[in-house]
Amino acid sequence: MKKHFIYTAPGFIFFLLVMSSCFHVHDHDISITTTDDEDEYEMEASYRRSQTHAVQVYLNDHLINSSSRSFKNRSIDDEITLDDKTTVYINSHPGELRIKINKTQNSEESCERVREICEELKDILADN
Repeated sequence: MKKHFIYTAPGFIFFLLVMSSCFHVHDHDISITTTDDEDEYEMEASYRRSQTHAVQVYLNDHLINSSSRSFKNRSIDDEITLDDKTTVYINSHPGELRIKINKTQNSEESCERVREICEELKDILADN
């Protein structure tokens, strides 16, 4: 009987570990990375899917001041030219966001504005 237990116990433990990893939800994981070098500023964020609406609303209100574009209820993977001629690359999907601005192609004011928006987004994601 002991031999049977010795042979089946490791298999059972392994099975439990595998099953627990299948059901583990990273619901509270938030990862935000910013890169700021001479040529570009970039922010990458992964966050809870439930925070997607708040991110989209913020981006609509503070980045896109045009009624012709909207982040709400859609994914974006494109370079966008804003009303003030600022060009920003945005890759946005539920729970994921990447914003990148080329400093050599945009004004210093535009780059600073995008940087401030990204800093505000960090605060929004941390608070929600």
